[in-house]
Amino acid sequence: MQHGFQPKILICSECNEEFVFTVAAQQYFAERGYTEDPRRCKTCHTRFKKTQRDQKSGTIKRQPEFNYPD
Repeated sequence: MQHGFQPKILICSECNEEFVFTVAAQQYFAERGYTEDPRRCKTCHTRFKKTQRDQKSGTIKRQPEFNYPD
């Protein structure tokens, strides 16, 4: 059952490229209660989630901040 979904062309907020929000993806979002369209394409979303996971787990090593004298 498609619930009247139609493929949508969206613009990624990260890379500014067009991507298709497919009927299957819309159904997936609807089943999970998401009410807004995705803001990122799949590639950027995957990269964003990986960065979030890495930051949460401390995998990304941050450079210590140095205060250089004037």
